[in-house]
Amino acid sequence: MADNSSSAQPAPSCSPARLTTCIVVALVVLRLAVGWHFWREGTKKLHRDSEGHLHVEVPSEAMFSQAVGPFAEFYHSKLPDAHQWQKLLAVPREQTAESAEEVAVWAATEANRIGDLADDEPFEPDTSDVSPVADWEQQIVTDFDETYQRVTRIPGLGDEQQEAAAARVEFRKRQLGEYLAGEAPAIAEWQHELWRLKKWQDSGESGDVPFVDKRIAEKAAETAAAGRAWVTQVQGIERGLANDLKALAIDDQGERDARLASVIEDKTTDEKQKQLDFMNLAVTCLIIGVGFCLLLGLLTRLAALGGMVFLLTVMATQPPWVPGANLMFFYYQFVEFAALGVLLATAAGRYAGLDFFLHALWRKLRGTPATA
Repeated sequence: MADNSSSAQPAPSCSPARLTTCIVVALVVLRLAVGWHFWREGTKKLHRDSEGHLHVEVPSEAMFSQAVGPFAEFYHSKLPDAHQWQKLLAVPREQTAESAEEVAVWAATEANRIGDLADDEPFEPDTSDVSPVADWEQQIVTDFDETYQRVTRIPGLGDEQQEAAAARVEFRKRQLGEYLAGEAPAIAEWQHELWRLKKWQDSGESGDVPFVDKRIAEKAAETAAAGRAWVTQVQGIERGLANDLKALAIDDQGERDARLASVIEDKTTDEKQKQLDFMNLAVTCLIIGVGFCLLLGLLTRLAALGGMVFLLTVMATQPPWVPGANLMFFYYQFVEFAALGVLLATAAGRYAGLDFFLHALWRKLRGTPATA
């Protein structure tokens, strides 16, 4: 009897041709999935206002402000400084029961003083040492005055427009003073937390125990976020002032001088804000472009490389080895970074994509014979 034990071989579970087909299908699905995600994330950042103008809304400011690690200072330097709030408002200051009472009394007195100002009486911030906001408030008022000077130097503004501009600046100054006076007790408590944090950082505990370093980093992020709430409110007052000044371009008949409005907008916008707005526009175009190219399989390698560079800059804001970094944020971006790496290495656009035709045309121009 013949021994058939050696001749009966198990059939391969997947032939090479079938395996190749599965890989190609997987690459196409991966390319489409990543491309759709980039396309959706990019188009979501485009919004139209009530006048039909297209605007870009990118959370770059929040991302940069929360950056940690070796590149944190670089990212922070790209942000508008909001009237030097980090230097003038975020000042560690010890608070006692007595000083807390003094701040509360000062806040009530300051609010009453502002409320009692006559219509033609100019507002001047109180520079008392008791005020926890004196330096920052003075800087903001000075910047408001400089904005007013830049706008009123625009050729073509009449006397009525200049008087209207002065009145709106005065109104926003008083609004600022009332707001900061009302928030002074809370700001004083926050500055006390900064003082406690600084003492903790200067203590011998930090740098030796990883758990303590993590707690310190979390506390620092928490206190920084609390301070930005006041900055955001002040920026709202500043935007109100900018809108007030832009209204100078509207005449008595309700007609808007587009040229004058554009000049006023330029004079009322911070230079760093202009740079940030341009960067937001560029990033949005990059994200949409990457998604568009991946969906069509067009210039896939270039699109994948652009997407990887973008994700790398995002991940650099939250290095996983730095205490207090957002690990979920980092690893989420890293997964997509790895997926783009696969698309880059395999030139996935040549499968069910326009790169198939570009690649064939390139080989034809080079005189390279086609291969199976």
